[in-house]
Amino acid sequence: MKKMLCMLLLAAVAGLFARELKKDNYAKKGTCSWQAPSYWAGKLSLKDVDGKKCLYLESGVRNKNEFFGRALATNVRGVSYYPGMKIRIKLTAKGTGEFSSGILVYSFSSGVPQYNVGGKVQLTGEFKDYEFTCTLKEQHRMVLPYLEIRPQGGNLTVSSFHMESLESKNSLKAENTILIVESGKKVPAITFRTDLKNTDMVISKKYGTKVEYIKTRSDADGKITYEPGILKDGIWEIAVSADGGAVAKTVVDVRDKTSFAAMDALAKKARNSKKMHVLFLGDSLTDFYRGENYVDRVSFWMNKYAPGKFTFRNAGIGGDFLKRMDDRMNGELRNRNWAWRQKDYKGIFKEKYDLIFLFLGHNDTRARRKDGFSKQETPPALQQKCLKSIFEILTKNCPGAKIVLIAPSPSDEALFLARDKKLKKGVNMVMYGKKEFVDLYDAENRKFCKEHNLDYVDVLTAMRNAPVLKDLYVSDGIHLSPAGQRVITAELLRYLCK
Repeated sequence: MKKMLCMLLLAAVAGLFARELKKDNYAKKGTCSWQAPSYWAGKLSLKDVDGKKCLYLESGVRNKNEFFGRALATNVRGVSYYPGMKIRIKLTAKGTGEFSSGILVYSFSSGVPQYNVGGKVQLTGEFKDYEFTCTLKEQHRMVLPYLEIRPQGGNLTVSSFHMESLESKNSLKAENTILIVESGKKVPAITFRTDLKNTDMVISKKYGTKVEYIKTRSDADGKITYEPGILKDGIWEIAVSADGGAVAKTVVDVRDKTSFAAMDALAKKARNSKKMHVLFLGDSLTDFYRGENYVDRVSFWMNKYAPGKFTFRNAGIGGDFLKRMDDRMNGELRNRNWAWRQKDYKGIFKEKYDLIFLFLGHNDTRARRKDGFSKQETPPALQQKCLKSIFEILTKNCPGAKIVLIAPSPSDEALFLARDKKLKKGVNMVMYGKKEFVDLYDAENRKFCKEHNLDYVDVLTAMRNAPVLKDLYVSDGIHLSPAGQRVITAELLRYLCK
């Protein structure tokens, strides 16, 4: 505990705070999060040292004259990496030979990684604490930590390993997290504000796998302004970052004239709507890609012609299903750590809402291969029980709020069916989007809405009617791509502006 407090204090003194990216427990997970690819030399295994499980790396030989051992960890999901960001590696290790560690950085345009070496040390036979820090010079799609031991006969024993990003305590924010612009039209000036005044920064202008870097500087008031001009159709990310890890970004979605006009026509109807504060309850489809997901897109359109009329709280929780949400709501009422990510519901019933959207289903309808995909996470009886409990909690604690259910997302069932065919017998996997279970969940939702006179937004039909369903999802077939976000946004706008 004292050691942890000291580390936090050191980070605070440097104007940074540590965000944990990776923490290994070899007793529980073994070597599963580390690998020593065959194209490298060396051997990786699990070793028992004084009753404690440790990672053990031995040097080997490659091309008859290269003697080393090297291992890397699996990818840390959901992390964005920008210029100026600092990655710190801390580990406790012993061994023989020269040990080095750092990160492999992967650019958006190349699959070939580059080494960012944090440092090298000569190992001893006693466990010691080591610390290495790497600073990123560009924007990267992936960052993997690595361990290396040299020369012939070298070995490394690791009892603990941590990787964390050192993030700036300085404020750096975008005035607009998302802009939706008509094709061929000039993009409005993008403004960022920071407490880092008269400070050199870098603008990363990303389109697909191409990233352009532009040097900039905050003014005496802490303002940074960038004018993109006319951008071609698609998704652009304009991010500004400072040395030390402060970063903010604006996503620019340049739409074709037809689809932009359709959404714009709906948005104009919002001018006559009443001021409303909306609560979005959901799983990762609501939680992920904050600043640019369907919640933010709805807000953009609703406020385009009626600025300030639409405000929201995004209470999406990645991994949620009905039982988890029900437990968390009960935990909040009882002021107890009741469920997964309980703190994210803190004060949720203290706000006054005019409208509450409930969007769940892709986790409730998942099924496991070990069960022959015969059981869904939330069977109908439990679905009705949890919906009833959640509805009663919301109506009692959010008086006056209108409650609206959103149909489940279908996910990309074909992707999981194809994956099942390739897997060997006995290997488990989770399937999302099994049509039988999605349709059953949808039917139970409709039944509940009918019994309680609730409105229902049918995004399921809209998504299934898309020209190419898989285009609505990122590569995992579960989470929404920009195209998928647009479909959900359109259906909610039609509901809000009818």
